Amino acid sequence: MFVDSRKDRLRAIECRVKGELGVSTDIPLAHDRLRGTFMNATNHVRRRRERRAAGGFIPGFGMLILLLLLLFAVWKILLSL
Repeated sequence: MFVDSRKDRLRAIECRVKGELGVSTDIPLAHDRLRGTFMNATNHVRRRRERRAAGGFIPGFGMLILLLLLLFAVWKILLSL
C-alpha cells in the first residue's frame, strides 16, 4: 500500500555495488562460518577445541567441584582421627 521509493532506490544501489565487488547476495552468511571465525581468533579457544577433538582430557567445572568434595572428605577424616 505504501511504497518508499528511497528504500527501493537504496536497495538497487546496494545490489549494484555488491555485484561490482563480487559479493554474492544470493548466499546468506552461514552461522557456523561466523562462529568458526571468532573461535579461531583466540588461541585459547582454538587449542581447547583441538584438544577436545583429539580426545584429550579437559578439566571442567564439575571436576573442580568433585576435587573440592574429595578434599573436604579427606580433611574431615583427618580431623576425626
